[in-house]
Amino acid sequence: MHPPPNLDDEALAKLLRIGGPKFAGNMVDLFLDFAPTKLAAAVAAERKGDWQGVEDAMHPLRTCANHVGATAVRSLAVEIEDLAHAGDSAAIALRLAALESAMNEVKPRLLEKRAAFEI
Repeated sequence: MHPPPNLDDEALAKLLRIGGPKFAGNMVDLFLDFAPTKLAAAVAAERKGDWQGVEDAMHPLRTCANHVGATAVRSLAVEIEDLAHAGDSAAIALRLAALESAMNEVKPRLLEKRAAFEI
């Protein structure tokens, strides 16, 4: 199975169609600010064995990632949410590390796309 693409340009194009460059840029900014806080909350919850806390952090992250087309982030957030629901502690830590990597990979691409909105 191939990993999902890192960024779905169509999702960003949809944001541009819906609200124009300012709206799309604001959505990207929201994701870039929001995603690290949700990851940190999930990591803290995982360390305490708080699976509901992990779920609570991942659910809004997957939605936000979907809006900006951060497909790998969304996919991992869904997977982590499901693992937390099942209480699969060993797998959660590994997937949270993968989520952090996916977020680091998509960030420069989103910033590049966002800069193009302002031209």
